[in-house]
Amino acid sequence: MPEEILEHSLAIMGDEDLVLGFKALGFNLYPVKERRDFQAALSEILDKKCSVCLVQDDVYTLAREEIANYKNLALPIFIPFSKTGGMDLLDRMIRDIKLRATGTLQ
Repeated sequence: MPEEILEHSLAIMGDEDLVLGFKALGFNLYPVKERRDFQAALSEILDKKCSVCLVQDDVYTLAREEIANYKNLALPIFIPFSKTGGMDLLDRMIRDIKLRATGTLQ
């Protein structure tokens, strides 16, 4: 992989108490409570050329329109995650991808 992709490869956005847990791993952390926080974090993520951005599901839902603008681009990739460990939003996204790719959910 090219070094520029690995340099700032992962960003995490969500509640401050949640994202701070990833600090020791060296990820780019972005505490987000409101839409304007997301927009500021997004600007920084794009400047740093982050490849993958894990986004807490509440924030993902809040910023769905902004995230949709990057849907057809290779990078950054936005992946929702749940604070409680649930996978509902991610499962729906995977189902949508399967349906678009194959025309069926089987």
